[in-house]
Amino acid sequence: MVADDSNAPWFQDPARTKPFTLFKTLDFVEECYCTALFPWSEQSSAALWYGEKDKELQNGSWKQMISDWSGALAIGTLDSLLVIPLSASRSRKGLSVSVPNQEQNTPEKKTSVMAVGWALPFEPPLEPLIVFSAGSILYILNPLKGEIIGHLRGHGGPITSIVVHPTHPYLFCTTSRDFTTRIYDLTLSPQQGPDNPCWPPSKVPSLGGVPHGLQASEPEGMGVGRCVSVLCGGPSGGHQAAVLSAAFHPTHPLIATCGLDRAVKIWSFSASSLNKFAREDKPLFSSSRIHKARIMSVSWLSTDTLITHSAPALMRRRGRKDDIYYEDGTVTIFRWIGLDRFFPAGQKIGKVFRGCSSDYQESSSFTLISTSSLPQQTRHVHVTQTFTGDYILALSLPDSVRLYNLANFHPRVIAPDPPERDPPERDIESEFQNVRLDDEEEEEDPPITTFFGKSPEPQRWEVLVPGAQGSVQACVLGFGGQLLVTLGKRRVCIWREMLR
Repeated sequence: MVADDSNAPWFQDPARTKPFTLFKTLDFVEECYCTALFPWSEQSSAALWYGEKDKELQNGSWKQMISDWSGALAIGTLDSLLVIPLSASRSRKGLSVSVPNQEQNTPEKKTSVMAVGWALPFEPPLEPLIVFSAGSILYILNPLKGEIIGHLRGHGGPITSIVVHPTHPYLFCTTSRDFTTRIYDLTLSPQQGPDNPCWPPSKVPSLGGVPHGLQASEPEGMGVGRCVSVLCGGPSGGHQAAVLSAAFHPTHPLIATCGLDRAVKIWSFSASSLNKFAREDKPLFSSSRIHKARIMSVSWLSTDTLITHSAPALMRRRGRKDDIYYEDGTVTIFRWIGLDRFFPAGQKIGKVFRGCSSDYQESSSFTLISTSSLPQQTRHVHVTQTFTGDYILALSLPDSVRLYNLANFHPRVIAPDPPERDPPERDIESEFQNVRLDDEEEEEDPPITTFFGKSPEPQRWEVLVPGAQGSVQACVLGFGGQLLVTLGKRRVCIWREMLR
């Protein structure tokens, strides 16, 4: 019996060459830098807070909020944040909020909004919040009131990304070029004085400040939000360069980070003691052997499987300094083997997690599942889960977007063992006759026809952005893979799934 796939979604139908059709274009005066879609739907209430507030939200208020904000788009531009409704059911108009003046944000020197994310407070849960950054300062916006209700300091360098917890959306983390990752709680108010741990032999809280991954002596900020944990950088186990991306674990108190030092790290944080400041400098997993260049993004695919992607790597041919080339970046799916060691099945999770030096320095507890090359023109990678459970990988190229279903990725091609041969008899006299002191006529390496260690390219779908002219910066997928948003320098295109 042949299955009827006429109603299959585009990412499960290889015959569909054009999965999306252009729905709307938005042009802006200022250049756009980042974007985030409203991430929740009516079914999300059962997963948020592990379903604790599901019954409370069944009175219709949750559905009303979803109807009002579904499809809302937050866009970061130069010195402002834009909130644009895409749903026809929402009666509110678009919102533009300027970044408040700070020491680093003067009229002569404007700051770009480089990271943005949607959050939900625990009480009340029906007023979504937007967290965005300008430089090293965080801002919390209530789009319902059109007001900034909080700003937070803490990072010693520009913030590179903002990630909201998938099940506890009042928790979010920020990564920064100061080598650290900070976790914030929106249910708490900013700390007005340092609450740092004591460093022996001293018996008073440390005043080390931001360079040591601690709280500064001055007030943290105003309004809502407080930093509750810092994942420190440094040679003891943290990142030794800028942290570029992070991802919360879907079920466990874990967070994965990646950065400019080519390292992927997995940290633990205690969800039961988030009202007290915590400092962590040793992750449960750390490896710089997965990629050859800086790692731009990391995402969880399951409880022990992650996907990362890297930028092109600058390489040398035969070790020569004057003969260099760029090797394609890679997207890698790997399995963390050490999860069961820290979270054994059927046992109570402990309060303190501590690995050994082989875990937080250079761990080997991982298995590569798939490694594929990326075009060198790749500017952004986005991973999202669809309503069927499939994961979609979206690559932003200068003039188009390539879409892949991760279920179609192939395993790595393993190099075969070399055939066993008898060693040839050596003729020392003939070898000396062929010795040359110059290398002008050195034979070139034969071309490589098979790239071992990488996977064949899977099937893909491509969406051409009209009038892009090399300006596509990023893209995001929403509504379970049924909506695509492409972000150009001054134009945003909204695409809908093409119906049969």
